[in-house]
Amino acid sequence: MYRQIFSFVFVFVFIQAQAQNFLISTDSTNFPNVQLNEVKVISSKEIRNNKIVELPTAVSVIDYITIKQNEINTLNGISGLIPNLFMPDYGTKLTSPIYLRGVGSRINSPSVGLYVDNVPYFEKAAFDFDFYDIERIEVLRGPQGTLYGRNTMGGIVNIYTRDPGTKRETNLDLSAGMYDYYKGMLSHIQPLGEKTSLLVNTSVYNYGGNFENLFTGTNVDKINSVSGRIKLISNLSRNIKTTYSMNLEKSRQEGYPYAIYNEETGEAGMVDYDYESSYDRFILSNNFQLKYMRKKFTIISNSSYQYLDGYQDIDQDFTTANLFGVVQDQKQHMFSQEITLNSTAHSNYSYILGVFAFTQLFDSKVDVEYKSDFTSVYGLPDPYTKYKSYDNTVSGIAAFHQSTLSDFLIEGLDVIAGVRFDMEKASQNYLYELQMGTTLSTPGDFDYSLDYFKVMPKIAFSYQCAKNINTYATIAQGYKTGGFNTTIERDEDESFEPEESINYELGIKSDFFNKKLRANFSVFYIDWYNQQIYQTVPSGQGSMIKNAGRSYSKGVEVELNLRVLDGLNIYSNLGLTEAKFTSYEKDSVISYSGNYLPYVPGLTLQSGINYGIAINGNFIERINLQLSYTGFGKHYWNEGNTAFQDYYGLLNSNLSIETQYFTLSIWGKNLSNTDYHSFYFSSMGNSFVQLGKPLMLGTTLRIKI
Repeated sequence: MYRQIFSFVFVFVFIQAQAQNFLISTDSTNFPNVQLNEVKVISSKEIRNNKIVELPTAVSVIDYITIKQNEINTLNGISGLIPNLFMPDYGTKLTSPIYLRGVGSRINSPSVGLYVDNVPYFEKAAFDFDFYDIERIEVLRGPQGTLYGRNTMGGIVNIYTRDPGTKRETNLDLSAGMYDYYKGMLSHIQPLGEKTSLLVNTSVYNYGGNFENLFTGTNVDKINSVSGRIKLISNLSRNIKTTYSMNLEKSRQEGYPYAIYNEETGEAGMVDYDYESSYDRFILSNNFQLKYMRKKFTIISNSSYQYLDGYQDIDQDFTTANLFGVVQDQKQHMFSQEITLNSTAHSNYSYILGVFAFTQLFDSKVDVEYKSDFTSVYGLPDPYTKYKSYDNTVSGIAAFHQSTLSDFLIEGLDVIAGVRFDMEKASQNYLYELQMGTTLSTPGDFDYSLDYFKVMPKIAFSYQCAKNINTYATIAQGYKTGGFNTTIERDEDESFEPEESINYELGIKSDFFNKKLRANFSVFYIDWYNQQIYQTVPSGQGSMIKNAGRSYSKGVEVELNLRVLDGLNIYSNLGLTEAKFTSYEKDSVISYSGNYLPYVPGLTLQSGINYGIAINGNFIERINLQLSYTGFGKHYWNEGNTAFQDYYGLLNSNLSIETQYFTLSIWGKNLSNTDYHSFYFSSMGNSFVQLGKPLMLGTTLRIKI
């Protein structure tokens, strides 16, 4: 605690001494279709509609128009649009990690939080869902524990779907493209009296896949899904507003486009394995929000429930040999309740005070079948099967507070201080059974439990040194809970401990020339210790998490948006990150100290131009053209830094024609047909990669009925 307090004081003094050396500013939206003087964060935690330039943190917003222009269909689509945000394409919805400023997690609980319509998503298996009628996406970089839920060590992504309006409205979106890509969305808003309005929409999605499995002759990356949403808003009185939302999705994914990779030549072979694989998933999410508004304060209650049912049947060796396969059956029930008290009085002091509680029930069954080729290679008499089941219960309660004191000592200087008290209890019942012929044995049957308690402080300073220039400095504690491994070969590997970090950040946010130019700049340093590291188990047949030493991540973020003239915007964002192991001794022989952390590009880049032309015609009203380029720097796939992906860039475009009744868009992704690898892993002595998606062309018709 003394070390943390000293760090806070030291860094603040250092930042104040250096702030005068920075000439341009940080963090705002870089997207061309947002008026620079209208960008706001309007989440349940920031009910005063703070402009981005006033927030002492790095935050970006992707609005509805940007989502449509970039044809963002899933969360993976925002990779690269936000500085230092990267989501590797795993080829399976089961695992969809987010890496933000080098902070991320591959197989266990996420290190970057996700909220959808105020519902916390605690499992990465729920992250990859279909986007439709998305109003905006907010990305807050850096620890957010004093405002949001657990495990937001790297930051948080808030997704908000469209609210029903007060007028009756029906919209139909139809999309088609290469590789049997089809998507349809029907949305209807129906007012129910003067105080209540209902939105109902549904979406269907089909993707035929890019890559063929030579052995089966079928495509291995096909996806189809159907989704639905209901949102009901009622203004019960002048002071009381309620919102109920329900989202559901059922999807089936064929899998997976993994090809054997030669690490010496850097070349990938063809997808070629004998056992067709798949992942079926059903998700249901509910949230009921009650908002009570008074002149000086607002109370918000969010009650949420999420159910997830996933079933994966997969060829674990991904070769033509009949070695072994894995069946994984998961079911999750997650309940959460949050209540916040927010001050709304116009004074120099404001605050947010809240409590958050949750219970997560997660049951998983994993069956590993060792087949005839495996047993013959290892000289075993018969094929055999391992049955493993994990019954997990995690419960937690947290209290959080954040205060803001404006015009502290001098005009324009704000001090923001916050703290979160987090307490959790986790338990797991682990049952391991082995079937060999007709003999069934029980090598393992254990009950484990873990308890955690953590205090997470945060302090920030914001100084408006000129009318359109804000500087800020933030120091925050990052924290992620520990947990249980699902592959246990040794007693010492049954669980892993929490990881922690101290995060230092400073930045400048500014706009010039009557808000025609927005220029934002931020730098950060993360001191990361007791890090949770993905490792292969000693037998090579499975993975686990171990706490390994210490790391750091440091970097720079720049966002620029220039409105050259009405209808013409040029925008760019850049993220630079260096994330390395400070101390990581894997064993007595192997040391990874000084190596780069895997899955962290050294650079993310997006630049583009958006040009809209107003047409004074009787039919066509406007033509919009967008060209964008997204680049990802070199990143390593493993701790040994022996496998990596070099820099690559993707060129995308969208041409849309707007009329009074419909909008027709013609779009393209990866127009240069760039070859790259989107994922890598090793298994049983082989290395595999997933090839990136090739050139994709399509069209979308949006009709207002």
